[in-house]
Amino acid sequence: MLAQFGIDSDGVSLAVNLLLLFLGIVWFALVFWTYTDARRRIADPMLVGCATAASLFPFVGTIVYMIVRPPEFLEDAYEREVSIESSETLIKVLGELQESQAEVKASVQRLEQAMQASRRRAAARAQQRQAAEAGERSGRS
Repeated sequence: MLAQFGIDSDGVSLAVNLLLLFLGIVWFALVFWTYTDARRRIADPMLVGCATAASLFPFVGTIVYMIVRPPEFLEDAYEREVSIESSETLIKVLGELQESQAEVKASVQRLEQAMQASRRRAAARAQQRQAAEAGERSGRS
């Protein structure tokens, strides 16, 4: 058997080969993780490809990606934007509701004033009739 890395011992050579295999698997897993994480955080496919290509530099590329990656997932950003929009819509609707309640209150007050005015007129007419009736009675007597 040929000696790799100048190692003549079969046991040490096996350990080095297993270590290299393990590092290769970890490297491949980091490339895959970088790709999947970039797809969840970055909307531009070109940037996802660049992040994945950077992770092909063993271990260093993934570390650099971890430093410069966006802080939140695209789904979280979308949920935040939807939440802000719905809150703004709710505030707008509540403002319109307050305005309409103020208009209804003003209409009710105008109606109450009109009813009070008509009651006063009716009471004044009733007093005039009673005074007229009282005057007719006193004129007859």
